[in-house]
Amino acid sequence: MGHTDDAYAAMLLTMALSPNKEEYARPLSTQEFRRFEAAARASRFRGIGKLLDVDISGLMIYLGISEAEAYRAFTLMHRGVQLSYALEDFASRGIDAVTRYDEEYPRRLERKLKDAAPPFLYRCGNAEILNGPAIAIAGISGVRTTPEARQIIATLVDGAARLGYAVITGGEPGVARLAASLVVERGGSLVDILGGGMGEHLEGETIAQLVGEGRAAVLSPEHPEAPFTVSHAIARNKLLFAMADAAFIFNTDGRRGESDALQNRTCDWIYAWTGYPGNQPLIAKGAVPFNGLTAAELDDMSRHWSSSRAQQLNIFDML
Repeated sequence: MGHTDDAYAAMLLTMALSPNKEEYARPLSTQEFRRFEAAARASRFRGIGKLLDVDISGLMIYLGISEAEAYRAFTLMHRGVQLSYALEDFASRGIDAVTRYDEEYPRRLERKLKDAAPPFLYRCGNAEILNGPAIAIAGISGVRTTPEARQIIATLVDGAARLGYAVITGGEPGVARLAASLVVERGGSLVDILGGGMGEHLEGETIAQLVGEGRAAVLSPEHPEAPFTVSHAIARNKLLFAMADAAFIFNTDGRRGESDALQNRTCDWIYAWTGYPGNQPLIAKGAVPFNGLTAAELDDMSRHWSSSRAQQLNIFDML
């Protein structure tokens, strides 16, 4: 896809070009980028895209930043050759990068996370799915999925397809992989939001089939070859909750961002399965408990989600 100068500058400033962080200068974090972007907008340049040809002293003078900050930004914005090679490599694997300056960036992330939304994301698959309604089905890896949980997940996948909702998962073994396999079997669409390992994940038979059929999209804020880590998973879960109209938590260790999502209302409807004892602290903090789940109950729940979504869109349509 084509990128504006602003989008190109955003990638230069924030994208890691290698999975092992071997960089001449450390890319800007989301918070650092927001401050830099605000300074650029307030300057005579009115944006970051016009800074690509500005030298270090100019960055210091016009943005009011220190020499060290200017040197770092200048170094990052002169990685054009390396960025071009990286984007070509990603494209050869069906992966592209989408920034907040691009029309295809998931606008729900901006609405929910505001300045905390990542400046760019790696993406593969059908981008149209990302702006439609969706429910998240989540659980940590390493926890055995019981027959009861599997039946409820099947009901959720069937209901999502029937009601026109995509299924969002984090792509891990366990609950997420089960949900993805059920989407293949029963229909519907899938959004996997990953906390690392994107390149390997895309080679999996299930996701490869869904992407090939135009029924899946994959997002990650991490380099496609970066490994999955707990810290990456926490960052990923902020996106997972923000993208979902409702989230169903089957098991948690309490360290993956569910409590923050409840507190910050990143997702308006968070449900926690009572069949897993470790979910009780989450329920105590405000998650809606559920045990069994029928198709009729799911239909009733969905009326709340669609109402919340309509209200959010109407509010932002007026801005």
